[in-house]
Amino acid sequence: MESTWNKHMASEIPRLIVDIFFQVELSGPSSKEIPPASFAIKKTLVEVLLPSLAMVDIPGFLSAIERQIWSTSSDSSVHLVSLLTLIRIMRGSPRNLAQYLDKVVNFILHTIDPSNSVMRKTCYQSSMTTLKEVVRVYPMVAVNDSWTRLAVGDVIGEINSSSIRVYDMQSVTMIKVLDASGPPGLPSLLTSASGTMLTTAISALSFSPDGEGLVAFSEHGLMIRWWSVGSVWWEKLSRNFIPVQCTKLIFVPPWEGFSPNSSRSSIMANILENDRKLSVQDNARDSNHGDSMKQLLHNLDLTYRLEWVGDRKILLTRHGQELGTFQL
Repeated sequence: MESTWNKHMASEIPRLIVDIFFQVELSGPSSKEIPPASFAIKKTLVEVLLPSLAMVDIPGFLSAIERQIWSTSSDSSVHLVSLLTLIRIMRGSPRNLAQYLDKVVNFILHTIDPSNSVMRKTCYQSSMTTLKEVVRVYPMVAVNDSWTRLAVGDVIGEINSSSIRVYDMQSVTMIKVLDASGPPGLPSLLTSASGTMLTTAISALSFSPDGEGLVAFSEHGLMIRWWSVGSVWWEKLSRNFIPVQCTKLIFVPPWEGFSPNSSRSSIMANILENDRKLSVQDNARDSNHGDSMKQLLHNLDLTYRLEWVGDRKILLTRHGQELGTFQL
């Protein structure tokens, strides 16, 4: 269906999405009682057609809902429908939505912005349900136990510019950028000749139970990074968006069944197979950027998890299988 729609009506999809939102707005809570037939049509539009169109053109859908934030009333049911549709996309096409996580999170935060009390009151419950679904589906998004801090890592990025954004949930603003690029002091081991090779950046994130730290696992390079985000440290650097280097870096040993020929190359594999890797990178630079992105998304593993088993001890799992425990 996706290929058929893209071929015959790709240019019409954004317009159709906007038309559906217009119908939702017309039949909102401020309108008169909706006849049963019209209600059935609206239900089909919202629960079937809109999610299908959104999954075919995710960028178009995200652009449409961003415009709706500013062009419709704060208590419009369009915003609730948008949140519901995001959940349906996450469940139906999670990998394709992964590259737009920043836009998804920003939209959700807009709907609970305390400066817009009407929208916050209307959307809060649905917004938090949607955010919990984001955290459940995507291991590269994390919240702390008190739900006061939110972290979003780059799913795919350039090796020398990958980062993690940290948000304050109370003010719904970004307060810190954490550097998730090549390992400090050893950039040449993971960097292509051009320094612009796309790769999977952050595979899993987790705040420590005491809220004093954030840990990230990167499948590419097999690295675990730790950032100390204690209150004193945090206050001194708050609202400073210069990327912060990690406090500690741990290299994860390859596990059973791990193949160094895959994109999940270890540091030692990069050294031992340097000539082969450079050849692969040369081919990647010559290939189409869009094709490279599609390949990375197709192979994206959303099963990594970081679980705390002690005050400073983290367990890394994949498909529910333990890959190792690491002291931070």
